[in-house]
Amino acid sequence: MITKKISQGLIYSVSFASLCATSVQAQIDEIIVTAEKRAENIQDVSAAVTALNSDALAAAGIQDITRLENVVPGLRIGSSGGEVRPAMRGARTNEVGVAGTGIAEQVVGIFLDGVYVPTTTAGMGTYLDIQRIEVLRGPQGTLYGRNTFAGTINVITNKPVIGEQTNSMKITLGDYARSDAQAVINIPLSDSSALRVAASSEKRDGYVENINVSGTSDDLKEKSQMFVRATYLKEAGDNEFLIRYEYSNKDANSDAIWGYQQLAGYQAGTAIQGHIYGSYTPTAPYTGESPYRVNRNAVSFDEQETNSLTLQGKFAADAMDTKVTLNYSKLSGSQYYDSDYTPAGADIYGGFGRQDDHETISAEVQFTSNGEGPLSWVGGLYYFDQEADWEWLSSSDTDGDGNPDVIRVPSWGNPNEDMHTVKSTAIYGHATYELNDMTRLIGGMRFNDDEKTFTGNIADWEDDATTYKLAFERDIDEDRMFYASLSTGVRTGGTNDGRTVARGAPENYDNEEVTSMEVGLKSVLMDNTLVLNVAAYSNEYEDVKAQLFALACSDATDNNVAACVAAGTATSFEYYQNGGDSETTGLEIEMQYAPNDRLYITGNLAFTDAEFDSDYTVGNQYINPLFGLGNYQNRQTGNLFNMGGMKPAFSPEISASFSAAYSYDAFGGTLTPAILFNWLDDYYTFDVNLPETLQESHTKTDLRVTWKNDTGLTLEAFVLNVEDEAVLARTVVHSQRVAGTSINSVQANWNPPQTVGFSMGLEF
Repeated sequence: MITKKISQGLIYSVSFASLCATSVQAQIDEIIVTAEKRAENIQDVSAAVTALNSDALAAAGIQDITRLENVVPGLRIGSSGGEVRPAMRGARTNEVGVAGTGIAEQVVGIFLDGVYVPTTTAGMGTYLDIQRIEVLRGPQGTLYGRNTFAGTINVITNKPVIGEQTNSMKITLGDYARSDAQAVINIPLSDSSALRVAASSEKRDGYVENINVSGTSDDLKEKSQMFVRATYLKEAGDNEFLIRYEYSNKDANSDAIWGYQQLAGYQAGTAIQGHIYGSYTPTAPYTGESPYRVNRNAVSFDEQETNSLTLQGKFAADAMDTKVTLNYSKLSGSQYYDSDYTPAGADIYGGFGRQDDHETISAEVQFTSNGEGPLSWVGGLYYFDQEADWEWLSSSDTDGDGNPDVIRVPSWGNPNEDMHTVKSTAIYGHATYELNDMTRLIGGMRFNDDEKTFTGNIADWEDDATTYKLAFERDIDEDRMFYASLSTGVRTGGTNDGRTVARGAPENYDNEEVTSMEVGLKSVLMDNTLVLNVAAYSNEYEDVKAQLFALACSDATDNNVAACVAAGTATSFEYYQNGGDSETTGLEIEMQYAPNDRLYITGNLAFTDAEFDSDYTVGNQYINPLFGLGNYQNRQTGNLFNMGGMKPAFSPEISASFSAAYSYDAFGGTLTPAILFNWLDDYYTFDVNLPETLQESHTKTDLRVTWKNDTGLTLEAFVLNVEDEAVLARTVVHSQRVAGTSINSVQANWNPPQTVGFSMGLEF
């Protein structure tokens, strides 16, 4: 094992983080993480792990999950409709929310203090008063279970500190009328207990201008959100008891799930650039003016409220420690946006509205060995129970006249309501055996059982899965460790809505499975001033699920989709299908270098080769998801479309980041100018690789200057996205029937443009 002391800034892998403190030591303490559910040096973990402390998060401007991609190799964060879509190592998250017929299952599991975050909406929560974030790349099915198909993101908040009164506050102002405020207070209650409270308010005008509505009232990507967390900690000897409550409320004007702007439409294989719904005819397209401008007449909104309560007890004993974690969470939200993308008085298929409610209970009992000897282990039991109600809104007052307007949902009319229950149980174990001082063997296994039940005409679904990990670790010397591992993961399947099944969609889609082989080298070099970690992997994904928007005949017995489209008797809907397999190979390199106590340099590099297998095919005899594409690239045969050789969304072949910071004494404190630079090769933002879904190669640079003195005062100025690059956050290839013609429209969301700001913080 690598036991030498290592620079804290180095291991946290993010550019200038620790230089924002008053000083940086040439050699300081090792970094302890809980990536494998027990405390250990990050350099001793036989997996690719990036850990970011609170200074690192602040220095990179990370206030939620979306900016993690700037500092973690191989991680991309797509988003739309206020929901997150993480992607890693050739796997991506497409569906959102309840996803029509099943709770949206992520490929990268997100955990908050060890509790699984159950929805893609909650995954966009505020990062405030965070101790660290650990990002594990590669399947983590043994210890973390379902939906850690490509990796995990573990967010660990600060616990109360017993016996110490501390306070901090921070105010941030910026363009687009940004005004953020946050405060943290730690209150000792006795010599064995303490309370910690963190609260924030975030406000910002939208950076996507709606030119049809004067002022900023209906500009998209507006943000108005408040958040509070209260944590109580009680210690009794080696035992502890913790209560944590979180509340957040968002009242904003977000972007759209399927894109707030249309880039093009395909009709009979011909691409029509711009807006295809202007005047409701593809011969007179509305051409969008910029990625950050729309022209629509309906008012949009995105409202969300979340509550979460966690109870946790840790009990120490000679042979093993026991940790019990119980969580209850509730999320309620509603969203509406103009779905024809035009200022026209009537929509083609009505505005899109949804309302959803989720209640989740989870429980985990974890046992960790304490004994001496060559064997150490972790085991546990897990239970998860979620109820969700997803309702397509049947009416809404979109013009403000006090009367509800008729909204027709494109998929199957309205009103419609989908109620779901998901239950999951698991048992797992993970052990390490030391063959000698230099060599270790690791083995783990998890058995998971999932059950999804639905109301109405949706079929129930149940399946189980066994995942495992085998690994070998060998210390080359006290500074370098080699490892090799074989691991598996599962992304749970589900059921298509009965209304889509009646039109030809498959009733069920199976679990997706991944088998991953990884070899790596972890090293601390040059007298503990250089950390160099390398990981190479090969992932084989089976039964990869596709998210599709299809056309089918309204009469389920008719399979002549072309005739039904021409006759006006076709309908469109969203469904899911196991299309086939995919493969990904890659190489990831992380480097951190601190030659002295003032200069800090980092670099990350990721190579990814991901594509769908040659027989990856979607559609069937009754439904055609890509009718408008015609015989695009000779891929269409009847209703079947072959996606072989296409690349999964958000999988750039090369991505790189570099950061540097230099700290020096100035103006009675420490001044730290810093740069964070990212370069990405081009990549597609939807699995159907059309030219309009391609994000071209680009750079993105953040500049930051921080000044801090010994009294706890911190001043900071920053420019994010210096290039003002419009980067796609997501695209969707949608299917619609317009005037007797099938159209596949390409709809898009973009990440923020250039933003500037100033903040002032005080610790006292």
